[in-house]
Amino acid sequence: MRAMESGFANLKLFAVESSGSAEHATPLPMPAPAAPLAPDPHVAATHELIRPHTVRSTRHGCEPYSAAWFDELEQKRYQRHGHWLPRALEFGRHPGESLLVLGCGLGTDAASYTRTGTNVTIATTPDEHAHLVQDNFARHGLSADFVPLTGGRLPFADGAFDVVTWNALYDATEPASARIDELFRVLKPGGKVIGLFPARFDTAFWQNVLLPLQRIYWRCPPAPATAPKTTARELRRVFSRFGEHRVMKRHLRRGELPHAWRILPLIFLERFIGRVLVLKAKKPILAARLQVTQVDLGRIAA
Repeated sequence: MRAMESGFANLKLFAVESSGSAEHATPLPMPAPAAPLAPDPHVAATHELIRPHTVRSTRHGCEPYSAAWFDELEQKRYQRHGHWLPRALEFGRHPGESLLVLGCGLGTDAASYTRTGTNVTIATTPDEHAHLVQDNFARHGLSADFVPLTGGRLPFADGAFDVVTWNALYDATEPASARIDELFRVLKPGGKVIGLFPARFDTAFWQNVLLPLQRIYWRCPPAPATAPKTTARELRRVFSRFGEHRVMKRHLRRGELPHAWRILPLIFLERFIGRVLVLKAKKPILAARLQVTQVDLGRIAA
């Protein structure tokens, strides 16, 4: 025999035992909530290090998602192939400013901004694992604002941020005009957007053009990013509402090159056949004047 406590909001189950004429009800324990699922640690690591999924560590690694595992990824992300990231993402150049992070990964870059005094807001989609980023921040004693994204519109006021960083290397959709308009809207006049995108004319493209028979004796590793590839011209067109466009090509691993090309310095090659395009653009200050003028005209018309 079972009795249920009234009220669906606080539902409890009781086991009823009969002893003579008295009945004693003892509460049954409710099942514990399921822990959030974590992605494949190898996939998470390759995304954080921007490397092909075929590359695997040659030594025994740390326990996935442990403190040592996060520390190792953070150290590797900015070394060797990722030496360009701190300068490209401008760590330490925005203290006291408000920054919105899109495509945060495991939160390594967001933590680097926070350590230098930047006020960070991290927006995550349901496909991203926000609990891992929160654990990473809590482990370092850092704080940030975490906001879930449930639609195409960013849940922020107009002109809310000084800087927006967008890691689109693993974004399944191309940078459409509607998404760019949202970035434009939430930026302050004079604010900056910094984006990472897969390069179409990368090392794999030029190897297929210059070495068409390479597949007989060697195959180029797959691209480290999974998003649709793009070009500098296409990025300037999509971000046409912004000004002061600057697009750079970065990131290259020696193992992604034919043997004859590996004698050349990577710091030189990545600027021509790198895997990642870095876009920097600014919202024109004139946009604020135009907005004020439109508001004034609206009031006059009313």
